[in-house]
Amino acid sequence: MLSDSLKLYKLIILYFLYRSKYEITNAVLSDFILKYGYTDYLSIQETLSSLTEDQMITPHKTHTSTYYTITNNGLETLEFFNSRLPYDTKQQIEQYLKDKKMQIVKETSIRTDYTKTGTGEYIMKGTAAERNQTIFEIRLNLPSEEMAQNACKAFKKKEDEIFAFLWKTLLSDNENT
Repeated sequence: MLSDSLKLYKLIILYFLYRSKYEITNAVLSDFILKYGYTDYLSIQETLSSLTEDQMITPHKTHTSTYYTITNNGLETLEFFNSRLPYDTKQQIEQYLKDKKMQIVKETSIRTDYTKTGTGEYIMKGTAAERNQTIFEIRLNLPSEEMAQNACKAFKKKEDEIFAFLWKTLLSDNENT
């Protein structure tokens, strides 16, 4: 039988994912739970693992982050046990999501990752999304893992500049054609 604490942690995570309407990173979930003192970091990771094994949440891993979404199984569970999640906890989640909305949107809408190719090079992928729809995506073939990591960092920092450049370049009148 699950302890009451573990049940609470699971309900907190399920409710948080349900209310966020975005894929949420491990860092954001951990920040909320630690901020309000519900449990320690290790217990959060154990709870996320348990929810994943029970197919109540789905992880999407990159080299830099893990993003979580609630599954239909998780929604059904939350619906059934929603009344067991204290009202104050729900209010804390709502307030946190409201206060951190811009940070969460930025963190979940700008993604980077890289993979090693069969030839030993690396493909860096940078994606910018809005409302879960890809706005633009770039892929770069790079000769080393270090360069791929640096390109990921640069994309996150300069996504606005990259998008503005692409937009201007692609949509400007080309007088030479």
